Amino acid sequence: MRKIGTGILAVVTVLVSAAAAFAQESSRVVYGLSIPDRVGSLVYVRTVDFESKSPGLGYALRFGGKPGLMVDVYLYDVGLKTIPADAESDAVRNQLAQARGDVFELGKRGTYANVADKGDFTVPATGKPRFICTSFGYLRGERVDIDVESYLCLSSWNNKFVKIRMTGPKGTLSRADATDFVQAWIELLR
Repeated sequence: MRKIGTGILAVVTVLVSAAAAFAQESSRVVYGLSIPDRVGSLVYVRTVDFESKSPGLGYALRFGGKPGLMVDVYLYDVGLKTIPADAESDAVRNQLAQARGDVFELGKRGTYANVADKGDFTVPATGKPRFICTSFGYLRGERVDIDVESYLCLSSWNNKFVKIRMTGPKGTLSRADATDFVQAWIELLR
């Protein structure tokens, strides 16, 4: 009897562990895309669900890396049924323009200070762009005294927008870092 009880306990333990692993893994699938533990040099931290409360806003995927680095990847559709699979489409360009405007609006509201446009670029740098990007420098923080560099890149995939936002204290994040992470996403989205 004792062996049967131990056997049942072992089976239950395995089933509970498998269910927990399945639940964790299934929460890391967003719109059919499996999110790995690591993308490029950054580690997946968590998913934030905006979609259930505000349809069209999708999900944010938070990634961690160097101290002070904030990296989020947003997958969303703003209620559009179709989104062209072209980073240079009007739909993607309009989303980039809106996101850029949001950064400058935060500057006007005082959340950021001294917002400066640092220029546009594409990933990859040559050939057909898969992501269109822009970069900023500004001050943020409680006293708006932390000098940061920020990169914002947009594309589309599977009728969703893919927006990558990377921000870090000045000197800790370069355009090459942003490009490398975006390039890793291009590989993931294939």
